[in-house]
Amino acid sequence: MWAMRSTVRAVVLAAAVALAAAGCSTSDAERADGTGGPSLGVVQGDSGNSVGHRSAADVNLPGTRIALIAFANNPFWDTVIQGAEAANHELSAHGASVDYITAGSAMDVPTVENALNSAVSQGYDAIGVVSLADGACPAISRAAAAVPVATFIAEGNCAQQAGAAFFRGQPAIDAGAKAATAMAQATLCTGSIGIITGSFSVQQHEQRRQGFVDAYAQECPGSPIVGTVENGDDAGQALSQANDLMTANPDLRGIYVTAGGPFGAGQAVQQRGRTGKVAVVAYDFVPQNVDLIRSGVMQAAVGQDPYGSSYDTAIDLFNMLAGQPKPEKYFQPVDVAVMTTENVDEVLRSQGTE
Repeated sequence: MWAMRSTVRAVVLAAAVALAAAGCSTSDAERADGTGGPSLGVVQGDSGNSVGHRSAADVNLPGTRIALIAFANNPFWDTVIQGAEAANHELSAHGASVDYITAGSAMDVPTVENALNSAVSQGYDAIGVVSLADGACPAISRAAAAVPVATFIAEGNCAQQAGAAFFRGQPAIDAGAKAATAMAQATLCTGSIGIITGSFSVQQHEQRRQGFVDAYAQECPGSPIVGTVENGDDAGQALSQANDLMTANPDLRGIYVTAGGPFGAGQAVQQRGRTGKVAVVAYDFVPQNVDLIRSGVMQAAVGQDPYGSSYDTAIDLFNMLAGQPKPEKYFQPVDVAVMTTENVDEVLRSQGTE
């Protein structure tokens, strides 16, 4: 077989106490019509580190084919595709090719299993896969018995034991904690919070959710989470669900979106006239999110280097085929920057996307 949580600064907590002491809460009528409520606090960003990518081994492997199995159901995947295309261009000089394979429209384990089995039967020499959850591990094991397999962006806990050579992705629990810090800074620990998650069955989404829940409870013990819903990475669903959360909870001060479609939640906040009153904290530097951050509708987005996740995975798989050892450590973490209104351009530069 081939084998931070950071804390809210004292000045922010002091501001929250000052707001409470000054009686800055509004009546339910004022909250319900979107005209009242305290303004949001300033969120401190984290520009991360400049992104550097893997280099291909200086060998030619004519006819070598690498498959990257992922999805294309929301704008996040556009940058993942760009990374795969760049890897294909880089490796073409070595006689190799990279194919980005869209597993299917449904982000679930059966879709991943079918795509993995198909890639093996089609004779790919190595496979990178967004395996999502533990249920895909038997398919990973079968594939890894034949060719090198790696996971990227999202995997199940058993992927390494199943034979995956490495996992490249975001430390999701820590990312959730960073999102919680951003939310605490934005809300000043006042009001309630709603959560929109992509899928309860995707381990990455659950880790981001749990990392946020645990960290926010520590930072803002008096600010309850009043609802958690699943949107299937769909912006239209997020828009509807964000509206429902605001209607059902007049004191809602924040909406946390763990995965795809967060700009739908931002659109709902805009439509309700709640910009600057209800915070939106989400993931990824897709153009829609960047625009919402610049306009102050979204307070923060946490990154996960989607370009590097696909590009570096393909390059490392090629290098393994060229005889180099697999990465020394199984978990290959990507850079996790936090974009806010204060540092948009700096983050884009550090991520190589400006």
